[in-house]
Amino acid sequence: MKNFYDKVSLALKEILNKDFDIELNPPLWELPQRLEFGDLSSMVALRLASKLKEDPLQIAGKIKLRLAEVLVGSVKDIEVLKPGFINIFISVDVLKDSLNEVLEKESDFFRHNFRKKVLIEFLSANPTGPLSIAHGRQAVVGDSVAKVLEFCGNTVEREYYLNDAGRQIELFKESLLVRLGQLKGEDVALSEGGYKGQYIEDIAKKYLEEKKTSDISKFGIGTMIDLIKEDLKNLGIKKFDKWFSQKEIINNKTVEAAIKDLKAKDLIYEKDGALWFSATKFGDDKDRVIKKADGELTYFASDIAYHRDKAKRKFGQLINLWGPDHHGYIKRVKTALTALGFKEEILKVIIIQLVTLKTKERMSKRAGTFVLLSELINNVGKDATRFYYLMRKNSSHLEFDIDLAKQTSFDNPLYYIQYVCARINSIFTKAEIASFDQNYTQYLSKEEEFDLLRTLLQFSYCLEKAYYSLEPVFIIEFLKNLASAFHKFYEKVKVIDKDNNLTLARSNLLKAVLIVFHSGLNLLGIKPVEKM
Repeated sequence: MKNFYDKVSLALKEILNKDFDIELNPPLWELPQRLEFGDLSSMVALRLASKLKEDPLQIAGKIKLRLAEVLVGSVKDIEVLKPGFINIFISVDVLKDSLNEVLEKESDFFRHNFRKKVLIEFLSANPTGPLSIAHGRQAVVGDSVAKVLEFCGNTVEREYYLNDAGRQIELFKESLLVRLGQLKGEDVALSEGGYKGQYIEDIAKKYLEEKKTSDISKFGIGTMIDLIKEDLKNLGIKKFDKWFSQKEIINNKTVEAAIKDLKAKDLIYEKDGALWFSATKFGDDKDRVIKKADGELTYFASDIAYHRDKAKRKFGQLINLWGPDHHGYIKRVKTALTALGFKEEILKVIIIQLVTLKTKERMSKRAGTFVLLSELINNVGKDATRFYYLMRKNSSHLEFDIDLAKQTSFDNPLYYIQYVCARINSIFTKAEIASFDQNYTQYLSKEEEFDLLRTLLQFSYCLEKAYYSLEPVFIIEFLKNLASAFHKFYEKVKVIDKDNNLTLARSNLLKAVLIVFHSGLNLLGIKPVEKM
């Protein structure tokens, strides 16, 4: 049997398509605030009313009749409420059947099969310094978004764009040469804008000791990439499928090829000795320089070439995660893609806001101006680091509460969630439950049992929201709600009952809860605990 929530989504989509010839962006339903309004509710009639110029109540009535045909035997009731809400109540039999399917299929019960080829580029920090706490948020969000996309059936490639050319690389080289000279006793000083921090001196010392190459810039970049990879490994990000070099696309004439394509479309012109891209023809607020009068290519020229290369690789979706300082680049990059003949909507850009730390501890700024990601991971651990990075929407500023992340109390939401996993395992050990028989699910009858079952099945809705919004925070919010539902259930219902049938039935329910917790935590890149 198809997951009931997915069945409703598909039914609504087909009804909109066949009966109204309209396609609406998902999700097409939501979870009601109160159980009296059903297990799920849809506002599609209200969304249709403005397009069709019809009464939403009448539209809702039509959709109700069609849903009743498709969902016959699966629902207890479908009701329509003003001004046009459609509320669906799942039958108890479907709830029990769904529980048994979760036991049988485990996380596969909630998977989708979208089959899209997606390229997600994230983090892409300049290889001129260690990763900071801000970089860490981009890394964790990108990795979790990729996990959600993969869970929903997509083929996902992770890519890191190396800004290994341009002015910042020249400054990095100059900074290393100054430190190298100082180590040799020379009277040299760092120029304004040079890279500071102990790590520059550490690289210079390592260069003197190893002397593997005469190119200190190449040595320094290689060292920084190794450090970045080590930080990512400690953050639970095992690999990127590709490290794409800016220097390489310049050297292999990929940038020149992109400029040539634009010239062929009469979209490049010369002014004041520089080359300009006619971006205003595609809605940008001004034309953009791609090659300066001195012949130096701008970063935008490399961005054009890079995204042209991405689009030519036949991905169905390109996703970029950028910092807030790149917000102004979104329009110009999409403009360039359109000018090159690609669809603008192929590119989705997620802006990840900044991070600050809240703690009574003193966090050193060993990189010169910022706190290192490695120090944060060492302080609170990989799992807490990932969890707290995902606690807010991507567009919201994040205050990382280090003291709270280290607490072993219910005030700490990660502890609150992990405690459920440990408690369920403890119950299974005490009751000597090693296997789960679906035949016992029939003995569930209490409203508290069905409340918990309804909550765990809402994982489908959580996944749909996280998938379409690219916001992993919805998974955290769901897991917190499920933890709360479990604790309420545990306070009111005795799992280990004198009636063995009830013990085994409730064990089935708790096993399904555990499966969902494991699935959600795995999407966040967090390892569930067995005991505390």
